[in-house]
Amino acid sequence: MPITFDRTICRDLDETIRREWLVSNGLGGYAAGTVAGVLTRMQHGLLVASPRSTASPQLLLAKIDEEVVFDQRTYYLGTNEYRDGVFNPGGFVHLESFHLEEGFPVFTYRFGGADGIMLEKRIWMPSGQDTTYIQYRVLRTAQTEQGYLYKEHASGSGVRVLQQSAPDLNDTTRTLSLTLLPLVASRPYDQPQYGNNDQHFQVQIHPVSGNGRDRLRVLRENEPRELLTLPEGVTGCTLRARQDSAPFALFAAGQPGNRAAFIPTGVWYWHFLRRQDQAAGRPAIDDLYLPGVIRATLWPDEEAALTVIVTAEDVHSQSFTPGQINLSYQRSVEQQHNQLYPQR
Repeated sequence: MPITFDRTICRDLDETIRREWLVSNGLGGYAAGTVAGVLTRMQHGLLVASPRSTASPQLLLAKIDEEVVFDQRTYYLGTNEYRDGVFNPGGFVHLESFHLEEGFPVFTYRFGGADGIMLEKRIWMPSGQDTTYIQYRVLRTAQTEQGYLYKEHASGSGVRVLQQSAPDLNDTTRTLSLTLLPLVASRPYDQPQYGNNDQHFQVQIHPVSGNGRDRLRVLRENEPRELLTLPEGVTGCTLRARQDSAPFALFAAGQPGNRAAFIPTGVWYWHFLRRQDQAAGRPAIDDLYLPGVIRATLWPDEEAALTVIVTAEDVHSQSFTPGQINLSYQRSVEQQHNQLYPQR
């Protein structure tokens, strides 16, 4: 029986904070969290990798908090609980629905009331890779179908047909601005991280190029192996907690119209509470690091999706085109289905 929660459950914090989801890569790595978005256990995170060089799985990306600007209003989608018991922000109140698609979590948020828009977030992990995908796309509603992305015109035969029109990215009533706050760590999956204002993650931003000649130029200049030239529409960086730490990478892949950009910040967020650990008498306070924010523009078009890729794999093995990302999801769904229903 499919697991689906509607808004009556999704907007009830008592219900969603105790409902958890988990996906794994078959190697000991995983992503896990709650429907509400609150991290209630030290083990929760969007990428817990299991590299061979360490004795235990490592938490790399704890969570992503989202901020959406639509119709001149800002919506905060993240939900965090702090040491003093305060929740800030309380983004679960915008959660319209939650369901599992072959075991992968899918969140849907609504903005602007009945005539507003919906933002979908889905999370998956490919089998055999320490990589997590978090994809955002604006869903089409009746309002968008009536003229948001389509216009009516007369064909040569006199039949009225609908033709897709290019979105006007300067029209704020037709787009939303998305800001992502990736909160990272570098610690064993079951132990807290304590921040220090004198200690910052090392951040190497990957250059962006729109043509092959620039890529060849970068390679000729002997750029570090960890850096690669990204295609237009993609932004990202490689992160290290310390010089001797294993690197991991964070990318945001879209198309040029998304205007995706990574803006370095380098600040600590303090004193997150893990209530399940507190109830069990274990260390329950954790600090997380914000290396930068990702900003992009979205509109109702599947090709306009923005996909965050966080990986402990070789960055040169990553694919960033919409077709390749969609294929990754389709293959992951098929593998998940075969694991859940092997007899079929």
